Amino acid sequence: MKKVKKLFCCILAGLMFALAVPAVIPEFPAAEVQAAPTVATPQLVSAVPYGKTKITVKWKPVKGVNGYRIYRRTNGSKWQVIRNVSSRYTSYTDTQISSGNEYTYTVRAYKRAGGKIYWSKYVIRGVKTIAGLNYLKINNYRKTIYTGTTYDLKILGTNLKPVWSTNNYSIAGVYRNGRVLAKRPGKARITGELGGRKFTCDVVVKNRPDRMALSYSKVIQYIEKNGKKDSHGNSVLKILDDTGSGLVMQYVPKEKLLDFGSVIFTDEAASGLDVLMNCTKSDRVNIQWVIAVDEGYLDAYAAMYASRYTGRGRLTFRYSDKKIVEDDLKEAANIQLHETLKMYNEFLKTKLNLSLKDLGFKAYNY
Repeated sequence: MKKVKKLFCCILAGLMFALAVPAVIPEFPAAEVQAAPTVATPQLVSAVPYGKTKITVKWKPVKGVNGYRIYRRTNGSKWQVIRNVSSRYTSYTDTQISSGNEYTYTVRAYKRAGGKIYWSKYVIRGVKTIAGLNYLKINNYRKTIYTGTTYDLKILGTNLKPVWSTNNYSIAGVYRNGRVLAKRPGKARITGELGGRKFTCDVVVKNRPDRMALSYSKVIQYIEKNGKKDSHGNSVLKILDDTGSGLVMQYVPKEKLLDFGSVIFTDEAASGLDVLMNCTKSDRVNIQWVIAVDEGYLDAYAAMYASRYTGRGRLTFRYSDKKIVEDDLKEAANIQLHETLKMYNEFLKTKLNLSLKDLGFKAYNY
């Protein structure tokens, strides 16, 4: 038993000695691994258009780099390299662009080390703008439209689509394509936002007039556009032949009347006839006829209801004292009336795609 204890003590002492004295292990120098340099990503500042064909892109400098590479994409296409610049630059002006297009820019920094080039990452979203942005225009700044009708707004000078909105949806709504829908009378402002710029159109919505009112408006606009103002402020349009005979149409704004007139010159006499009307207000039409001869002149008057006039009846003309004119003069006045309205009916068809029926002469059938 004593021998066993003695042996155990010797083993324990040897083990303690082994743990206390480290083994002699030959040492080898560790291999030195050079870490790849890290290149910081340039922070983009802005992309600003100048004129119609220049955009300047800016970024913040990155320390310790050798230069930058500038990328561009057009209207959302793929990135393309457009330029490398040295580290002393923090902006670049792009002149290879076209007005109306959207351009997005981003920048990568690079550094040379150990015969290699190390690149930074880049801002994927980039900074964007539209070339010639300040020269783009909306196709209408003010527009009057009628309930139930539409009008298309667009930005001129670009094919890019703005984001449209309205400040009064109950009056006028707007679709994504810029089509304005008039809902009820009132005012609304339609806004198209593109490239950070806002384009506005002030819309006035009115109740839709009836067809006759639209026809009168069309005739009045034609007279005002092609005629001349007289001393009374009336718009007058003359269509005369070499003798001075022909049609003389007027718009009298003070009384809101159309005057379909005619003049005839012969060797023996001259006559003029005026048909004064506005059937949007009254079905009654007044006619004035004047004839001049060597002995002097006579004027006579008649009236009729436009909706009942067929183009064949005979009206009764009276002098200013209410007396009925003589039969031969009555016949002459009615002939000129019939021929005048016949010529105006043809004129309306040819020039305005209208007829006397559109102006209230519903029974006219000549």
